Formats: sequence, structure tokens, C-alpha cells
Amino acid sequence: MNTKYIKTVCWVLLAGFTLNACNKKLDIKPEGTLTEAETLRDSSNTSWLLGNTYQNLANASNGDFYTLGDITTGISTSFSNTVITGAIDPRDDNALTFWSAQYATINLANVIITKLSKYASFNTALQKQYVAEAKFIRAYSYFNLIELYGDGALEGKVDNMGVPLRLRSYDGYDSSQNIPRATNGQVWNQILKDLTEAIVDLPLSYSSDLSERTRANKTSARALAARVNLYMKNYDQCNAYCDTVLQDPNVALMPSITQVFADNSSGNTPYSFNREIIFAFPLSYNRADVLQYYSHNIYYIYGFTAPDTSFIKSHDDLDMRRSSQFIINGSTWDPFKFSDPNLLDNLVMIRVAEVMLNKSEALAYKNGVNQTSIDLLNDIHQRAYPTGQSPALYTAANFPNQQSLIDQVLQERQWELAYEGHDRFDKIRSGKKPNNVLPESRYAFPIPQNEIDITSGLIKQNPGY
Repeated sequence: MNTKYIKTVCWVLLAGFTLNACNKKLDIKPEGTLTEAETLRDSSNTSWLLGNTYQNLANASNGDFYTLGDITTGISTSFSNTVITGAIDPRDDNALTFWSAQYATINLANVIITKLSKYASFNTALQKQYVAEAKFIRAYSYFNLIELYGDGALEGKVDNMGVPLRLRSYDGYDSSQNIPRATNGQVWNQILKDLTEAIVDLPLSYSSDLSERTRANKTSARALAARVNLYMKNYDQCNAYCDTVLQDPNVALMPSITQVFADNSSGNTPYSFNREIIFAFPLSYNRADVLQYYSHNIYYIYGFTAPDTSFIKSHDDLDMRRSSQFIINGSTWDPFKFSDPNLLDNLVMIRVAEVMLNKSEALAYKNGVNQTSIDLLNDIHQRAYPTGQSPALYTAANFPNQQSLIDQVLQERQWELAYEGHDRFDKIRSGKKPNNVLPESRYAFPIPQNEIDITSGLIKQNPGY
């Protein structure tokens, strides 16, 4: 599985051995594996380990984890009701899987971050790049954890319990290594620290466009930092990061929404990337060896998850995010964002439209009704319509106060970023209920009971469970 991803991002492979490095210490050497010292000594083996780390992040970010942001707000419907109502048992497998998959990714990243300089005998600049990529991955994993498990993390409660902040690799089970939950503020600050340090040593671009969209570079790290700062209500910092991202000539808003997500229902993989995509997982490049673990496990195409009809009708009739971005599959409408019959659409994580809406929102919070926010809002809204059929532009006269502009930006985020997993978190951070049945005490997911038990209560449960 991991070699496929590494080939996709154009890294050198070593053949003839396997690497098992999730939660086990690499120095414990089962037959057919490499030790940490052997793995990190040369660039080829280190690139393989880094590829495993990217792959772990992809697996931790897909499937139910990706869709719950839309299912819990009614953009999408699903057979599962527990995430909508908050009736999630801390012993539920999903609560454990979401948690453990992120920490497995963090552990691999920590191996590279903390141990590469000890063993590596290759070019120092390349070592720094690999560490920077691992810091980007670690930051992304902690972002995924804090937005889901942090008690009040999206509501500005920086002193409440976040998640355990593990910054060194896990060396097998030893109760002395157990650590309590850090505060939300400590976790947010570590995410920004990782991204700030990563930006220094990440390349601005790669020689291949495929690598440009699927490996961390300065622009993807800045785009993630913009999102984090928006969530933290650091609006000046968010705006500054957005400006730098939007100045990168390698990324651009596509002229039409129909150019961003193609109809993949033919299954004719691989699917190329366009300039709007800042960071994504290239799942369509695994077509030659399809297994469950290679796919995104998002089941719109089979009807297990489906766009909500009332949400579809909330769009204007001419809005192509309604009229052209769905395919009819029996009695259901499936979004083009997930139309490959083998579940091999590339999994988009960050794109230019989000960065523009981040900037529009941040400036609205900072400056009230302002022309730059309105212009950015118009750029996204207008390109969703066929040429010559766009509605009138928004002007300052459409927004009697600051909140009305913010609300319209949030509405545009819902339409534009639908099915990309943002809506639950946008609602919570902006003071809106995700749905009418989810109690505020259960906005955060429960900490897996296994984590509480194995640490003899050192890790505390979230209030409300």
C-alpha cells in the first residue's frame, strides 16, 4: 500500500523489504524489517518512511472521519445517527479508530523529526526537508485531533482539555511514557509552531505538478496555518498567510467550479490535478492495485452516504454546484467530488477557494463590512454560474452590518466546500449549532475509553460522557 503512495509522489523506492512502523519501536527488529538506524541512514529508506507517514495521514483523514463534518449538519445523510445526536459510546470503535489513526501518524512523524539527525548520513538540506514534511504531517494530525476531541477547542476555550501532546516517538508500551491531555491552547500553539518551523525548510515548489499537489511545500503549510489561525480567531495572522498563499503563481482559482471536480464516474484513473488544489491525497494513482485500503472509503457513489435533498435545493437553480455538480444514481444525487466507482477520487484536503473564503471571513471579523471581503465572496459565488447567467454582484449595500456579511461568507463556505468535511467545525467555531439535536456538551467527541483505562485515568474523559 505505502509503496503506491510513494511512487505517486515521485520518491525513490527500495525493493525487497517491508517496513512496520506504526506504534512499535523500529529498533525491535522482526524478520524482514529495518531498524530505525538502518531506515534513517540514507535518503531512500527515509523517503520510504516518510511515504508511510503520508499514507497514514491519508488513511486517518478519509472515510467516516472525512464525512462526519457534513453528516452532522444535514448536508449529507447516512445510516449512522450517533454522530448526529452525540450518542457516541466512548467504547465505540469509531471513537477509538479516529483517535488511534492520528496518533499512529504522529508516531511515524516523530521518528523522523526526533531521530533523523542522529542516524542520517545524507545531504543535510534534504534531511531538513524531510523533517519539515514530517512536521507538516504532525501538525495536520494534531489539527484533526483537536477539532474533534478538544473540549471547547473550537469555541476559544484555550484552557480546557485538548489532547495528549506527544512530541517524541512511542517506544512500545511503558506506563512511564503516559502523558495527560494538554490544554487546547498548548495544542493549537504546537500546531502553529510545527507549521512555522516547517515553512522554513519546505520547498516552494516541486519539479512535478503531481508532487506539487501531494507533498507538503511552503504554500500548503501556509494554507493550513491560515485555517488554524482562523479557527483560533487570529484574524491578522490568518489574513497574512492567505495573502502569501494567493500570491503563489503555482496556485489559482479555476474559472469555473466545473473545472475543479471532474466527473469520475467512468473510473478512468488516474485523475490529474488542477491549479486550485493546494494539497490532496492522490488515491486515483492506485488504480492498478485496488484494495479497500487504497480508496477513500467515502460511499456517495453507492448511496450509503448521500447529499441531503433540502440542502441541494438551497442553491439557486442556475448554481452549477447544484445543476452540474451532481450525477443521478438511481434515486440519489451523488456529488462529482466523489463519483469514482472504485472510490479512488483524489482526496482534496486544501484548495484555493477555501483560502479565499478564509481571508474574506477573517477580514469581515476584523474590519466589518469591507470591499475586499465582498470581492472575494463575489469571486467564489460568480464562478459557480454559467457564463452570462451570473447573478448581480454583492455590494456593501447588501450587508447592513458586520454579522450579515459574516453569515453570507459562512453560507458560501457551506455551498462551496460541501462534502469536504468542513461544515460541522465551521458552525461550532462561529457559534452556531451543528444541528437541532446535538447538545453543546457533546460538540467534542468522547475520548476512547481504552485510552482512559490504559493510563489508569491519567487521560480524562470529556465532560458530558
